[in-house]
Amino acid sequence: MSSESEEETLTMRDKLVENRLWIAIAAVVIVVLCIVGAILLARSLSSDDGGQAQVDGTPTPFPSPPAQIGGSSGEALVIGMGDSTTISVTLDIPKTLTLGGQIFSIRADRIGEDGKWAIGSTAEKSAAWIYGTIINYVVGLPESTGNRSLLEGLTTGQEMVVSTQGGRDLAFSFLSRDTLASSDQSIFAQNTPGITLVLMGMQGQERMVVRGRYVVPEASSLGQDNVVNLGETAQLDDVQFTVTGASHILDRPEAPAGFAFYLIDYQVQNVGLTALDTTRLSLSLVDSQGNQYALNPVASQLGNNPNLSGFLNSNQSMTASAGYQIPIGLSSKALNWVVTRLDTGSQVQVTIPFSGGRDTAQGTAVSLARAEVSSDLTSLILGGQIANLGDQAILVNEADVRLETADGSFYLMLSTNPPFPWKVDPGQSVQYVVTFQRPSEATAVFTVLSQPFEITDLR
Repeated sequence: MSSESEEETLTMRDKLVENRLWIAIAAVVIVVLCIVGAILLARSLSSDDGGQAQVDGTPTPFPSPPAQIGGSSGEALVIGMGDSTTISVTLDIPKTLTLGGQIFSIRADRIGEDGKWAIGSTAEKSAAWIYGTIINYVVGLPESTGNRSLLEGLTTGQEMVVSTQGGRDLAFSFLSRDTLASSDQSIFAQNTPGITLVLMGMQGQERMVVRGRYVVPEASSLGQDNVVNLGETAQLDDVQFTVTGASHILDRPEAPAGFAFYLIDYQVQNVGLTALDTTRLSLSLVDSQGNQYALNPVASQLGNNPNLSGFLNSNQSMTASAGYQIPIGLSSKALNWVVTRLDTGSQVQVTIPFSGGRDTAQGTAVSLARAEVSSDLTSLILGGQIANLGDQAILVNEADVRLETADGSFYLMLSTNPPFPWKVDPGQSVQYVVTFQRPSEATAVFTVLSQPFEITDLR
């Protein structure tokens, strides 16, 4: 064999050896990759926290509890009182309901997005409370023979008690029992203090609804020092309150039909050593029948002073106003303004004479004995007397005295003697002098307690 043939044979052998070497290397790499993949797969299958391998397929569904309803006692809560009215109150979550000698535990619930309320399955002695309803507590009881008999057996004046997480016991007395459509949302209204019990799960499209009226604690439960009259100072822990005046407004367009506004002007002073969070104060109005009225923000905006809010520093005092919405025909010998500290439960009560708005002028004799233009020709001085012929005290406020002309203009009151409010006790009289801006017209009408006097020759 020639040397050339031998050289080609050696070259072919070298290439074959080289190829076999690369094949061996590739095989090793593949084996290594398989081993690594097997290790990673084993780790992934054992990576669950419980040390169990994950498997393919759809897991068996387990029931989960409903979303937790947020909120806790003591937090601020905004409540709708009507179509456009809201108030800010301090939330105190109800814990139990005592009814007919039976105690129901209370859990929070929500109304569905469709506006319907469907209470879920619950124990017979467990009740559902619509979260945030703390003016009118709306509570649902599950349908059962026992619960139905309990609600059907309630009689007038029978007591229902809600105990809260804040340690308060709120008493309500049976008022009415009705059968309403399950779609009726009037039960959720928050414009009257009370309780609404709904028997849930009834067959058909109707539900039994029981309403209760809030029972105001007797005034006798307050210490004698904590019940004062208009103009007197009451001490509530480290805070002092003095009511300086009250106004009954019958003709404001903001008031719903059948209602009037009642405004209270007062002074408050923090005599303690630390700042006072005024959200811890509850300001309510109570009539002689025990009906309670919550603060009304629309009425409060009409007051002569700002609303009480924020913090009151040590030794700081301020003048504020509180407004309420009351029935226009309310008959009550007096109205009680009750201030409660939500953190301690202590209260003060201010008794304010109330003559009933439209009936204020009845039983009174108002005279006008003096009407003259001032020497500088800029003001009008009016004087007279108010006599109380009735058996109840009369309270005259700035809103009860006005001067107007035929074109609808009202004129500024520059001064008054005595200062408002004018309190006229039964069988007594009060002499008054008021000074107004001089009208631009020759004739004007001066009105006191709905009794008008025409004044002429002013120009």
